[in-house]
Amino acid sequence: MKSKSTTIKDIAKSLHISISTVSKALKDHPKIGSITKERVRTMAKQLNYLPNKTAIQLQQQKTFTLGIIVPTLLDHFYTIAVNGFEKAANDANYNVLIGQNQESLQREKELVDIMRSNRVDGLLIAISRETHHTDHLQQLQQAGIPVVFFARKPINATFSCISSDVYHAAVDAINLFVSRGHDRIAFINGPSYWTTSRDRFLGYRDGLIQHNKAMDYRLVLESDLSTAQNYDATRKLMQIAHPPTAILVFKDYLMLDVMTCLRKEFPGHYPNIELIGYGALPIFHHFERPPLASLKEQPFAIGERAGKLLLDVIQYSQKEYPPQLLSVPCSLQLFKEL
Repeated sequence: MKSKSTTIKDIAKSLHISISTVSKALKDHPKIGSITKERVRTMAKQLNYLPNKTAIQLQQQKTFTLGIIVPTLLDHFYTIAVNGFEKAANDANYNVLIGQNQESLQREKELVDIMRSNRVDGLLIAISRETHHTDHLQQLQQAGIPVVFFARKPINATFSCISSDVYHAAVDAINLFVSRGHDRIAFINGPSYWTTSRDRFLGYRDGLIQHNKAMDYRLVLESDLSTAQNYDATRKLMQIAHPPTAILVFKDYLMLDVMTCLRKEFPGHYPNIELIGYGALPIFHHFERPPLASLKEQPFAIGERAGKLLLDVIQYSQKEYPPQLLSVPCSLQLFKEL
């Protein structure tokens, strides 16, 4: 036979006090004396009392659950960011529901519906490469579920966001390339409708300007991050009259495709082209011929700060909370000796 769970009524009966007093004592109410609070806590422990979370959630109109949607957990950036997000959530006594959009807008919309049906109290999201518009996320906010972006955000979307300081990172990359004597510096960017792509491009452009280098727009290409487009961008760069000797790349995983394409299809140029990406993948330390460098991001800090930002938005959900745009610094990590 299933045993009955202990209730606050049982605690009140054992201590010969009112149910209201027990309830207030367990909530650490200031009008309840410390001795009474201690008696209630001791009896609750003796009776193996566990709070009814469902009742608490209904009372506070919260599920104490946060959602996070990422492109894929196979990307170590998002895996580590999720860890940081869970740290912030757990510290605030929230649970986390995780979904992967797999770079599909349709899957992303399905996950948003799942998050909404599970009544998450807020959602953190890095949108898919197919996501140009945010109608499905606007609808979530209109339903009273705050949304915060991280890493990827459409340029015109009015949401809070936290990401890497990719602008100054791009400037640092150009500084390093120029110091090594490069004049033909190319850039393979991500989708142009993301703020992080725009900021990378501005850093690339301004880095060239600071060194009085004219920008050749034939050296600036865009990829949707698929292997096919990564290869296509690399081929286009290498087939112009004066190909680049250095390439800044949107992301290390994209840079792996660039390296493979160069090695297979342009073996004569491959040894002389220096590359810098974003992400500082640990595997580069094991490469016989690694890229020059990578811009090391802080995904754990981004996930944790994004979690705290989302919790702030939830806390002030009844008030107007202006969008917050925050960034976390990157550092240049070398894989070759200078």
